[in-house]
Amino acid sequence: MQMENATDRAIEYMLYGMRSQLFWDGNKRTSTICANKIMIENGCGIIKVPDNCLKEFNILLSEFYEANEKNKIKQFIFENCIDGITFEE
Repeated sequence: MQMENATDRAIEYMLYGMRSQLFWDGNKRTSTICANKIMIENGCGIIKVPDNCLKEFNILLSEFYEANEKNKIKQFIFENCIDGITFEE
């Protein structure tokens, strides 16, 4: 199934890669780089966790790892971690 929304596709891949532990080391870094490739290719900016949000991000990521419930962390990423694009309100 192909997701039409590139930002959603990038976040889904990033969370999948992080939780699946596909690599020996660097799963968060590698998954974020891959997600940013999707974001940049589609003109969606980039995903980056600001320093002042790291604590909350890590708490939400731990909850996601334990329960595989991604709604809270996805919402957090959408609201706090997308940079390089301005959304019209």
